[in-house]
Amino acid sequence: MAPRLLRKIVFKCARIVCMLACTSTGVLAMAQKPLPSLHDGAALSGPGEFRHDGELFVQGKVTLSNLTLHLHGPIRVAAGATLEITNVHLLIYDPEGASNGASGLTCDGPAHVIIRNSTMAPVGTAHPMWLLNGAIDVDGFKTTNSEFHVNHAQGRLNNLKIFELEISHKSRVIARGLDLVFLSTHTGDDDHLHFEDIPVGRPFTRTLQLGSGAHAQLKTTRLQFFLLYMHGRSSADLARMDRVQLALSPDCNGTLRLPRGRLGTEEHPAVFPQPNASTCPFRLTLKDVNVDTWDVYIGDNADLALEDSQIDELVATDHARVIVRNSNVYADWLSIGNDASVRIESSTVGALRLASQRPDLATSQIRVAEHANAVFSKVRFDCGIVADEDASVTVSHPIQPPLYVRESGRAKIQIQSESATHPAVQP
Repeated sequence: MAPRLLRKIVFKCARIVCMLACTSTGVLAMAQKPLPSLHDGAALSGPGEFRHDGELFVQGKVTLSNLTLHLHGPIRVAAGATLEITNVHLLIYDPEGASNGASGLTCDGPAHVIIRNSTMAPVGTAHPMWLLNGAIDVDGFKTTNSEFHVNHAQGRLNNLKIFELEISHKSRVIARGLDLVFLSTHTGDDDHLHFEDIPVGRPFTRTLQLGSGAHAQLKTTRLQFFLLYMHGRSSADLARMDRVQLALSPDCNGTLRLPRGRLGTEEHPAVFPQPNASTCPFRLTLKDVNVDTWDVYIGDNADLALEDSQIDELVATDHARVIVRNSNVYADWLSIGNDASVRIESSTVGALRLASQRPDLATSQIRVAEHANAVFSKVRFDCGIVADEDASVTVSHPIQPPLYVRESGRAKIQIQSESATHPAVQP
């Protein structure tokens, strides 16, 4: 073949490839149309792919059906509004490094949310959290790494698949066919609760009196963890429970030991906090309860030592001071903010090694922000550290160093070895 003819063929093919590439790019760009203004009475029906950036504010009655919606921001539903979603596929995007729920849904007051035959999935590290108030009607909603927090609400939930369903604060829920990682509830400040014989990994039917005056009628519900958030002076007795996670908000001083395993018997219940070890007013009594992990959310002026403990989430804010020793901290959510100070010694922090085995571990990362201070001494890390604003982080003689460190603002991360101190190196 003549070289000139060959060059013509190659040039023509290149033009065709370029045209096809440009056409494909154009098609992809055109595929996501901007979501039109959703005024009272708006009804948008597909098929089609739509995109919305920033807050999506719903007023009056809005209906979405038969479409895919790419959401780059939160949804806010006005008090008295109705949002109806039918055959909609929601894709949720969060800004890089955003906290869980950044692109979630919030109700300004009692509203009506209706969902039928729809799905919701995060893109990247997003973790949607919907804070629902008023009335909720669900008939077919499959989600990934998402949460429903039902407070002061009436709900009918059928065929809902979700990471966490929280039912609290005088809510009334009738549900069938739930598929949950966590079923959770928050106590009030002075509740006296009793839970027993809640299975995991197999369907059960039960009516439960939950925390803060909530009530749930559950049919053919399957869960993997029962999660109880303790507040104030509340007490709770748990018996013959297959797998629980216990969350504490202690505004007190002293020492807590929060172990995992099957704790307590009918004859010798396990009691938390241990007598005379702290000023914490809450009370947990466990009889044959399989405790997987504990969550600890510490604020105000609390001054606590956590020893020999199995901790999933650890959050310290305000002026709290926390020392953790000889413990395992999964750091599914390890957040230190305001003027809080946390020191962790001779422990393992992070659980990325377990992420593929445990559906409850949505992430594993240490986040330090504002004026907070964190010190890690002789720690084995299985996650990374992110510091922002005026935060200060010191890593002293790590058994295994952090997988990555990231600084922004005026934050400083220093890693100290036996012979020298090194500033953080960005990955």
